[in-house]
Amino acid sequence: MTCAEFEHGLDPFLDNEVSWEIAQEMQAHIEQCEVCKGLFADRVTIRRCLQNPELRYRPAADLQDRIHRVLLSEIRAKNPSSSPAIDWLSWLRLPDWLLPAAAGAAAVLIFWAGFAVLPSRISPTGESGSGLAEQLVSNHIRSLVGSHLMDVVSTDQHTVKPWFAGKLSFSPPVFDFSDQGFKLIGGRLDYLGNKEIAAVVYQHRQHYINLFAWPSQAGQPQEIATQREGYNLYGWTAQGLTLWAVTDAEPETLKSFVELLKQQEARGER
Repeated sequence: MTCAEFEHGLDPFLDNEVSWEIAQEMQAHIEQCEVCKGLFADRVTIRRCLQNPELRYRPAADLQDRIHRVLLSEIRAKNPSSSPAIDWLSWLRLPDWLLPAAAGAAAVLIFWAGFAVLPSRISPTGESGSGLAEQLVSNHIRSLVGSHLMDVVSTDQHTVKPWFAGKLSFSPPVFDFSDQGFKLIGGRLDYLGNKEIAAVVYQHRQHYINLFAWPSQAGQPQEIATQREGYNLYGWTAQGLTLWAVTDAEPETLKSFVELLKQQEARGER
């Protein structure tokens, strides 16, 4: 892969929009080329800056009412009460005070119906969740070869966990299992498709474990153990969250880590 090809594919690579083969080529190129490694680090830094909530657009408080009024106006324009074609339906018409709410509800239903038929980029492809697994492995590798393994560096769960507060709409599980050989070393914000997720980072000897977390969605598999390109993955759901642990450590090591997490979750601790 040339530097020009790398630069051309960098944005799709960061957005998980390239194939697994191309992602591997780009990751190998990062390790070999200091110039492109710096370009990758700069792009990651820009992305992190753009995650600042103050830069996000906040709609006006009356936006919902304005939408309702526009919809109501369109309904009345297309169905005037004086039209003889619909005189026989006039008794079915809703009272004016209810039309805005009905129009808004219809708009919401249409929106979600359209959204539901779109392919979700973080949904598993097939029962094994292979597409999701490949994306998570790609995120795991990219965090190791780039400069974005952690946004917050700390071995204290009472530092890492509050760091996520205000940055995400959910609270990922954060524990320190140093006594059991799994040392908490930090966390970061990551992405799956266009969704922001949490990544809690652990270290076991010379191996890193990325624990990815995001709110559960209907239809997701309850528990999956799989392997991709030499990396072991374990996915499960707990307390409204989907959790995936990814590492190059042995499967038994990953299993022990997951069991520790499940035990803490069973105690109702976070």
